[in-house]
Amino acid sequence: MTKFNKHLVIVGTARSGTSWLSEMISRQHRYRLLFEPEHYTKTKKGHLICDQWIENKSGSKEAYSYLKKVFLNRVDNDWIAQNSNRKFKRHLWPWIPKKYIAKFVRANLSAKFINEIMEVPVLHVLRSPYDVVRSQKRSKFPWILDLSIFASQDKLTQFIKDHYEIDISQVDNISEVELMTLRWCIENVIPLEGHNGYQGQARVIKYEDIVSNIDLFKELCHFFDLIPITNLEASYRQPSTKTHP
Repeated sequence: MTKFNKHLVIVGTARSGTSWLSEMISRQHRYRLLFEPEHYTKTKKGHLICDQWIENKSGSKEAYSYLKKVFLNRVDNDWIAQNSNRKFKRHLWPWIPKKYIAKFVRANLSAKFINEIMEVPVLHVLRSPYDVVRSQKRSKFPWILDLSIFASQDKLTQFIKDHYEIDISQVDNISEVELMTLRWCIENVIPLEGHNGYQGQARVIKYEDIVSNIDLFKELCHFFDLIPITNLEASYRQPSTKTHP
């Protein structure tokens, strides 16, 4: 199998600080940010991994093939490359990037597969569900309230029903806040508790910890063999380009 030894995958629920963290890391010269390759409408094949519970290659051959192309930098897509220099297709030149930072917000259930089967280092960002829901209410992304992709997967639906006594196929009568909270639980509790976390090179960090502790950021860079930018202290608290008012 191809070794993705120049890669870091950052996952987390939407509005958890994944954009801020991925942008802070990828500011380093020749670090390329692969932005949300799982986006359902902005990419041609993002639906293959969006909200999908992927466990093995045999049952998800198309998704595996797409992820492999993403990590090999062979997907030419303006959404994914929005933070890259796209002049003359420079973002696809294989000799330029020293590191690839892939940021996902709807692939938490695939992160264990990416980490253990594809052997890609993973950084899972957790943020307080109270703050996440409050931020999601401000951003008003309609897909956040749509759990239908989760519910369409029989094995996932049964797993949640067996372990947590919740039927995610019956959510028509619950509030928006409850839907957002349920999404947070599916995307964080299941991969970290229900699936026993990550066995490959991986870290789980709290957004509240890293945003207030630059030394933790430096320690994570060391752990994942990354180099922080030289003016880190001056730019550390700058908001991401995706910050909502």
